[in-house]
Amino acid sequence: MSKYKNTLMIFIALILFAYAGIISIVPKVFTSSFNVDKFEEQVYEATSLLTTLDSVQYKLKPNLTAVVTVKNLSLKYIDYQPLFDAKHIEFEASPTVFFGSDFNIKSMYMKNVVYADQILPNGQNKIAFLPEAFNSEVFGKKSISVSPSDLKIKNLKVTYVTPRTYKERNYREKTFYKDEVNDFLKSLVFSHVKIK
Repeated sequence: MSKYKNTLMIFIALILFAYAGIISIVPKVFTSSFNVDKFEEQVYEATSLLTTLDSVQYKLKPNLTAVVTVKNLSLKYIDYQPLFDAKHIEFEASPTVFFGSDFNIKSMYMKNVVYADQILPNGQNKIAFLPEAFNSEVFGKKSISVSPSDLKIKNLKVTYVTPRTYKERNYREKTFYKDEVNDFLKSLVFSHVKIK
């Protein structure tokens, strides 16, 4: 009986070593293979947004929750007008974020964010054109589905720009709850993204 017990313990130990390897090696592979220049080009091709970022880091928690951290992300319109700037973005998602096209976001946190809300002379919001133009095939995905979560932001500045006015509001902390995020995303017309 002890022979089988030892075999079982060895088998369990091998499974645990494999599990530890997966949660430590897979994220390192994705982090080291992430090509910032290629990603910036893909975002431009998919959205016509000028994009810069410093780094993307992947982690995998023991419960197999993926953690993605983005440093210094900046998005500008093709005319170089600012859209979005964040010094730190971190979100937790299902592990399919590594290879799939189904993004189940469990939590999202941003720090030191500036968002420019621009109204064009015809009264339309400048960002309204982006969702319909977004082309997920640039990233090798026929379509993408997203399940959003609460969004917590520390140090948020929102600028409101019209052809004749400029205002800004600052928030030390701001939370947009899942239902608010979901309603906002569903109000936009995405051509290759499904909001769950």
